[in-house]
Amino acid sequence: MTRTVRIAAAAVVACAACKQQEAPKTATITLAQVIDRTGSIATPSWADSIRLAVGTANQGLRQAGQTSLHFAIAEGNSGNSPDMSQAAALELVKKQGAKAVITDSSQDDIAVNMLAYDADPARALDVPVVCMACTAPNINNPAATDANPAKQAALRNLKGWNFRTNLSDAYQARVLAHMLVATAGGDANGDKQVKVSIYASDDPYGHGFSDSLRRDVLALSSGASVEQIFHDVRAVPSEYNWAADVARLTDRKNENTGKVDGVPDAVVSISFPKFEVGFTKAWVDSHTKVRLLHTHNFRAARVLEALSAAVEGQEGTSQAVLGDGDSARVFTDDLKALTGQAPAFRDAAAYDAAMTLMLASVHAVKRNGLKDAELVTGAMIRDSMCAINDRKGEPVAAGIAGFARAVQLILEGKPVDYQGASGPCDFDANGDVLAQLARFRVQGQFVDVEKYDCVRDRECPPIRQLGSK
Repeated sequence: MTRTVRIAAAAVVACAACKQQEAPKTATITLAQVIDRTGSIATPSWADSIRLAVGTANQGLRQAGQTSLHFAIAEGNSGNSPDMSQAAALELVKKQGAKAVITDSSQDDIAVNMLAYDADPARALDVPVVCMACTAPNINNPAATDANPAKQAALRNLKGWNFRTNLSDAYQARVLAHMLVATAGGDANGDKQVKVSIYASDDPYGHGFSDSLRRDVLALSSGASVEQIFHDVRAVPSEYNWAADVARLTDRKNENTGKVDGVPDAVVSISFPKFEVGFTKAWVDSHTKVRLLHTHNFRAARVLEALSAAVEGQEGTSQAVLGDGDSARVFTDDLKALTGQAPAFRDAAAYDAAMTLMLASVHAVKRNGLKDAELVTGAMIRDSMCAINDRKGEPVAAGIAGFARAVQLILEGKPVDYQGASGPCDFDANGDVLAQLARFRVQGQFVDVEKYDCVRDRECPPIRQLGSK
């Protein structure tokens, strides 16, 4: 063998050895974030919370010694518009390869989920969708009906693609109904007639919540009168005549029946933050004595910033800002470290939407024996979503250490039970979770003054006639 051949052979051997010592390829699993950045529910802290979750997961993977996997976020703007949401989801999944979608409002979630039932198979996303702000009772409802077959299939979640990390408004409606009739059976003005007026956005969220509240009020007070008035979600807040709607809500006429049935004992507002500002300002300026109760979207920083002391003492209901236990504490500390701000409403649900998808992704890679994590499919992730909240598994908390421990258990083939920052995150067969509800009051800031635990008591509180046993 010549010297040249020996050198060449040695180089080949050395090169082969180098290849054996090369670090393994880092696989990236991308999640799509389709949340509002410019529309009626735009809340910057939601994106911060998702970004925190992804950073936490990547650090947790490194702590668990799993450096060959990395998570990333691809961002899209829903604009709280169904058409924009669909377009963003298609772009991020079809062109950027996202394996799952996190989205926000009820109308956006329904629109994105409808793609799974589109007549054009090229538009099918085939990835799990986790909604962190949708609350319409018809979502994930096996009995939901709609004239549009694709929409009905999406509402019923027939293919199991849809999940949400927040509570259906069916629960919040029940709490509100109890609050409305707690004093004098609901006859707050003493005219011997219980009347409730509901002001809601003209969209799936507004109609679903309003209809649930109407049913619950009538269940508690069978002789009550309920009026439902809806406003256009395409309205320009600065141009809309909110004062006219306040007058319609507080007069003696019931616009649904056409009858004069007295001044309402209370009005409940169900809308989006940018509309809540204009409506509530008009309400305050009217100097009406009718009681006003708010719902969860009023609990937005932009509302308090705009109205300040004018809404001091006003109250309403919402899902609790945080769950109980270590996960809530760790998330709070981590978010403060990242942004300097304490968690706001829905931040924990946004964080948990990302965390559950990433844990399910790790589980799916393990379950399917994938050597390359980038080969994981949306269907694999979907099928692992409920496996991360196995009540027989070891409870694992939010945060870096919690994620690292969950990864370790999953890779060892052991069950895990993720305890979210917003609550248990135990997805049921329909893709829903249970959590805590709160009655809040404005006291310089939004303060929870009472909580209702829907995890331990699914009826939280039960509907029954007052005075019955």
